Amino acid sequence: MKNLKWLSGVVAIVLFEFSSLLYPSFTQAANLSSVKDTLQTSRMSFNGRVKSPTIAGSSHVWIYTAVSGNATSISTDGLKPGDTLTIGAGTYTIASIVNSSEFTITTTIGAGDDADGSLIYYKSKPQHVITFNTTTAVNGGFFRVLIPAAASGSNDGIPDISGFDFATTPTAAGTNASGYTFVTGVTTASGAVGCTSPANYHCFEFHYTGTGGVSVPITLSIGVTGDTSNLIAPAPSASRVANNADAYSFKVQNFTNNANPNTDTPTDDATGKVAVIEPVRVTATVDATITFKIEGVTSGTSACSLSTDVTTTNASVPFGVLTLDTFRSAAQKLTVSTNAASGYAVTAIENDKLSNLASSPSYIPNTTCDTGGCTNTASAAWATAVGHPGFGYTVAIVSGTPTIAPTAPNYQRFSSLAASEAPFQIMSNNTIASSQATYVCYKISVDATQPAGNYENQVTYTATATF
Repeated sequence: MKNLKWLSGVVAIVLFEFSSLLYPSFTQAANLSSVKDTLQTSRMSFNGRVKSPTIAGSSHVWIYTAVSGNATSISTDGLKPGDTLTIGAGTYTIASIVNSSEFTITTTIGAGDDADGSLIYYKSKPQHVITFNTTTAVNGGFFRVLIPAAASGSNDGIPDISGFDFATTPTAAGTNASGYTFVTGVTTASGAVGCTSPANYHCFEFHYTGTGGVSVPITLSIGVTGDTSNLIAPAPSASRVANNADAYSFKVQNFTNNANPNTDTPTDDATGKVAVIEPVRVTATVDATITFKIEGVTSGTSACSLSTDVTTTNASVPFGVLTLDTFRSAAQKLTVSTNAASGYAVTAIENDKLSNLASSPSYIPNTTCDTGGCTNTASAAWATAVGHPGFGYTVAIVSGTPTIAPTAPNYQRFSSLAASEAPFQIMSNNTIASSQATYVCYKISVDATQPAGNYENQVTYTATATF
């Protein structure tokens, strides 16, 4: 047997009025409709400080637990094993989280980087996908998206505490639709030529040819999944309440051809909210007017065509010690309620494979099922542990009539942030929902080739309501 376990890293989503996504503003004449900005990940950046007794040559790092200037990250709750950090002038990888004020790194900290008060930061760089429906047909015009920026230092590549940092040059691309053929987008940092009004917003212009149209679904992308040049998400704001999301207003506008967006009035516009929060290993990412909760399930529960043999909590799936070539199974219960007229969607993504980073890195593979036919988007039967090691999941309905995938007893692997994959939609409904619930069932097996050690990863669930 091998001493393997899975960290309490499944992300539980608490009841917030704001999510990592958005809600539209009050409806007004000539406003774009169904506007939202879906982030690849709602994770905050980290901006903290080194604290004594951190010392060069050691792998242990302590952080200050009080805010000082822009150093507003005051707990390791915003970090996880495998993160790449800048500490002082050096680059380091987190090996483990010790407690709320201490973590270890895979190497040792260098001379100078251990200085009391040295900067520690992690850059979260999500892709933004803005979607909405048009209101007015504008011939050969352009859309402009305004993403909030800090009043100063908004283009220095370091996480800000009052907006997104421009970093380098994010990409901007529109998806062609009826009446809209997009050309290469224009991206401009806040305060630069072409992006001076309103103040404190980065500007993204999406020019198109065509006659435009009414009620046409539009998709605009800022950044590319996993791209290092994406906008840097904010670190915690100076006024943030611990474990609550920071919400920011963004704008979407439609202009006529040759309009000056700094001085001219847009034909259509809309304002929404986008929010970010620390991945406290128990993370909250929900939309306005939606409740989403994760509950533990006891061992011996009949779920997903199996009987579980692991007891879970809302924030942990502790597989414990595994037996070679033998399945262990666990489940959690997801419940969603929303008054959104167009319903909701729940997506899932893991940060990486189950990983052992304490010494020589090793990984438990994600399942390919019995025939090698399952992926992060396709499911297949997985009934045999011998010869088919790995980690995977399936979904089963508990109450209500949500649309789910994968469907028990077929399994698939989680989409991976490390592999630059998009989150996979596991649960949805297209109208108002009250306490719709599913089981997410996890299954794992290993064979004799798996190195001994402790393994962990994180799975993030994001719930979004659509109006």
